[in-house]
Amino acid sequence: MLIVGEIHTGLLPHSRPLTPEEARAALSLAVGETVVQWARPVPHTASPTLLHGVDCRLPLGPKPGNRHAVEQAGGAVRAVGTVCSRAVLTGGHLLQGSSWTAVSPPRQPRRMPWSYYLAHPGTLETIGSFDARRLAEGYLVAEHRRDRSGLLDAAAIARHSITDVLSRSVLDQRPPIKTGSTRLRWAAIADPGAGKAVAFRLVGTDRRRMSMVTGAIEPEHVAAAAEDLAVHDWLLSAVAARIALAKIGEDPRHTLRTLRPVVDHLLHLWAAGARTARDLEFMWDSLERRPGLTGQWRSMTERVRSQIDYGAADIAAQMLDMMERRQRQAGGTGDPYYR
Repeated sequence: MLIVGEIHTGLLPHSRPLTPEEARAALSLAVGETVVQWARPVPHTASPTLLHGVDCRLPLGPKPGNRHAVEQAGGAVRAVGTVCSRAVLTGGHLLQGSSWTAVSPPRQPRRMPWSYYLAHPGTLETIGSFDARRLAEGYLVAEHRRDRSGLLDAAAIARHSITDVLSRSVLDQRPPIKTGSTRLRWAAIADPGAGKAVAFRLVGTDRRRMSMVTGAIEPEHVAAAAEDLAVHDWLLSAVAARIALAKIGEDPRHTLRTLRPVVDHLLHLWAAGARTARDLEFMWDSLERRPGLTGQWRSMTERVRSQIDYGAADIAAQMLDMMERRQRQAGGTGDPYYR
């Protein structure tokens, strides 16, 4: 079985974290359906899962031993079924739109009525051949194909799941930090006979790809693990961007103004692996060895905190010098604190 999905991650356009009650109301995307919340280790809210019916094409990667350019990778397979989506809020601040579906070999030799596909929610069934490896490779690089007409648009489905959230009147549209968003496109081959593996790659400034081989697993568990990875990748990217803007060593006041919101709103959100099922813990074990996400996070957070400490001490020293100069100019004596 092949499981594919896409996740868009960004900062909620609101000046403060939503309370659990506000988060529940904002993510109530379906009447009568339950919003799921966790309190620890970081507050986490997930909307009800929505289903989207699709009749689309799935791109195929190159045939084995035939490594042509992506644009020349051969063909596509028709697939029909439903794609799942949901909105996810972490720490009341980080909003994600997530979509995923399981792609399975054909059970029937022809296209069936919609009632047949609705009986298997969250599954796409191919019409024709099924090669999980080629489908995974083709899906991950589909955006580079010359002809993208009719292809599965998991990105649009992921965005759809957060459109209602972003339009809620409770949001004041004043995010505490100006940051960008990221997109993670992922594919997982569920093969009990294969060895477990994961690969994660940055593609430009805002796009990422993740491929995985795992044993038998629930598609939603893979989606949750991918959401967990996307949140922490976004945190790394956002904090690194703020550090780059902080003018460290040049302007202490600017450094403080730039890095203080990071401490107030982001540093407490790191909880790598908290939303990952036990069967998928190997993903974090591998990523912590290389590239070492938590190690990079610790290095950056220590730098942020040290710069704030140094900057505050430097500003305090400048204020004391200024007070002493004013005292000398006024011809005063004694301790300036008591004048």
